[in-house]
Amino acid sequence: MRIIQSIALTLVAAVSVSAATPIGGDWQGVIKVQNQDLRLVLHVKEAAGKLTATFDSPDQYVAGMPVDTIELKGQQVNFEIKRIMSIYNGTLDNDTKTISGSWSQLGMSFPLNFKKSAPAKK
Repeated sequence: MRIIQSIALTLVAAVSVSAATPIGGDWQGVIKVQNQDLRLVLHVKEAAGKLTATFDSPDQYVAGMPVDTIELKGQQVNFEIKRIMSIYNGTLDNDTKTISGSWSQLGMSFPLNFKKSAPAKK
């Protein structure tokens, strides 16, 4: 009986975390720059009610770059990576598990849509 209660409590905790953070998890997108596709990955976590994130650009051999600020206001998702002078502004669609938006860097702007993905296997 205790095992069943433990499993039930674990499931409730997991549901609570995912409901509190609809953008928590891994998100993948592709940006086209000078006729070249670049894969981008955003890893979002929540701890103590605060969102944090890291950023990967596998085609540029970048992994784990800290995102300086990330916020979710209603359906609006915004983040900034000061190190590469980049800002992203998008709109979350919970039904399709996508964020549609625009990536701005060095005075240029590019469409960029993220799709929620399964965590990478280690």
